[in-house]
Amino acid sequence: MKRLSVILVLLCLSSCKEFRDQIIIEDNFETYTVGQTTFFPWETSGNGTIEIDSLKYVSGNKSLKFISGEGYDNRAFLSFSSEKLMKLDEYYGSLKMFVEEASPNGIHWTMVQTSGKTAQGFHAEVRYGGQHHKRFMANYDTNPIKSDCWDHTKVKIPENEWFVVNWYVNRKTNNMRLWINEELVHDLKEHQSFDKGCLENGNNGEWTFPVFEKVTLGWIDYQKGGGNRKVWIDDVVLSKEKL
Repeated sequence: MKRLSVILVLLCLSSCKEFRDQIIIEDNFETYTVGQTTFFPWETSGNGTIEIDSLKYVSGNKSLKFISGEGYDNRAFLSFSSEKLMKLDEYYGSLKMFVEEASPNGIHWTMVQTSGKTAQGFHAEVRYGGQHHKRFMANYDTNPIKSDCWDHTKVKIPENEWFVVNWYVNRKTNNMRLWINEELVHDLKEHQSFDKGCLENGNNGEWTFPVFEKVTLGWIDYQKGGGNRKVWIDDVVLSKEKL
């Protein structure tokens, strides 16, 4: 019996180590104080506000509250960068999100973004957000060449409730996937798109993915006229494999 217990402990330790080895970053925001506005190793950007909040949460008793405004300058973005992330060809992301009210029809918004330089030398941003009728959309934009490509889904973002967001990005296959509450709602390579295209043709309509220099979470409305957004995020995990 004692020998069996030792074996079980060793197996557990091995399994836990394997799990930890897959994690790039994991944060449930419990180590910060309510009202705190800095969150090392995360970096913030935009004129929106981001702070630790105890009003809404999933695990523990805290989460991160985002309030964004109209237009790019008033975004509320939280970003993570690391050498470990940059060396990967693919990664998985997971978080819990609460959106009080999503952006109105016609306002282009982003909630998750992966960005960096491509092998061709231009900067690319690979995004999940939406634009029409509060439905999720994949978006691809580049600089200095122009692209701004989209791939719409028919799935609406949940409002005024917690939901689970999982996403996947692969820069070798130029593929991305999105799951909402464990249901696959988008796959760039397999998705039967009903509305897909590009505003500009600087990359010949291709979605060329970048090195993972930065992963960004939060909210941005690119146009004005949509008002403010209130969003809560909890239990963020970036990992090498799907967990």
